Amino acid sequence: MVGETSDGFDLAPTSTGGGSVLRGGRGAGAVMGTERPLSVPDIHLVRDGDTLWDLSGAYFQSPWQWPKIWKSNPQIKNPHWIYPGDQLRLRNSNELGSSGLRALTLGGGNGRGGLANRREGVTPDTVFLREQGFIGDPKRDVWGELVGAVEEQMLLADGNQVYLVLRPNVTPTPGQELTVFRTVRQPDEVRGARKPPGQIVAVNGTVRIDAWDPKTRIARAEIIESVDVIERGVKVGPVGRRFDVVPPRENTRDIEARVLTSVYPHVYHAQNQVVFLDRGSEDGLVPGNTLVVFRKGDTWRKSLATGSKMLRDRMRIDSPAVVDVETTPLRGDQAKFPEEGVAELRVLRAEKFSSVALVTQSRRELVAGDRAVARAGR
Repeated sequence: MVGETSDGFDLAPTSTGGGSVLRGGRGAGAVMGTERPLSVPDIHLVRDGDTLWDLSGAYFQSPWQWPKIWKSNPQIKNPHWIYPGDQLRLRNSNELGSSGLRALTLGGGNGRGGLANRREGVTPDTVFLREQGFIGDPKRDVWGELVGAVEEQMLLADGNQVYLVLRPNVTPTPGQELTVFRTVRQPDEVRGARKPPGQIVAVNGTVRIDAWDPKTRIARAEIIESVDVIERGVKVGPVGRRFDVVPPRENTRDIEARVLTSVYPHVYHAQNQVVFLDRGSEDGLVPGNTLVVFRKGDTWRKSLATGSKMLRDRMRIDSPAVVDVETTPLRGDQAKFPEEGVAELRVLRAEKFSSVALVTQSRRELVAGDRAVARAGR
């Protein structure tokens, strides 16, 4: 069954263990910590409508764990297709204990910037972000390209052995970890917003160098983390990969920014999604700052721009006529209406001319060009 999408991120490493589970919904770009150990059976019998994406979300609290299920079931030739009656192994035979996998522990190790193995001392409302992208110069950090794999697979994920071709003057060492990433597109032109230099770069995962041949300039590596599906042609390099742990931080100055876009070209953005702003550290934004998105005007009146004139028609129920229709009046200057806060953003990472922010609350969907304001002392 077709069930995978590319909108999200991996919440779980390949190792097992207890700890604080971080949870994020479909499309979410950041998560909060909660204590919730999960029990996972050995086998799942596929029912009509099941997908690897949904099964991973149900059992592991992370849809992006689906490559682990695929890896544990070599009989699945195409991960997009599973059939009722199939038996899927959910736990590898070498995984100890009966409690199954956990979506994510806050443990360190593997050189991946793991968090402390305890939650004591973490400020309330702290956001944990698995980086999914940024706006920057992708050429600056390109060491080479992923060109092949040992396994007969088109879509690659955790555990796959891959081959990298590295450019001259680059000398990796066994055990070194490199980030897998790809250039998505140029930032969109947004009315009223500054266009930051660089391109939108999406992070796909991490590889660890196992062997290196300086004559052929080919390295053998293992994918140790997949944030998204990895395919041949993606770039590799020493792009910073870590968890951003972002507690709230008081704003020190008034700053006005505009919502630009996200890694994925959504028209609308909502709560728990990550967006880019057109202001960054050069403008005074730092991780933890809070911005409020303001709008003014009659929201319903604005919606009429995309509909027919009949949307304004209403029936008078206090009229003796069989059908008495009148047009809703639209009076008042919307430009003079007071501003209303419709969403709240938390800055998670500040580049020089742009920022990555999480939509922590929203009453309305956000669109490119929305005005976000940080007030000093808040």
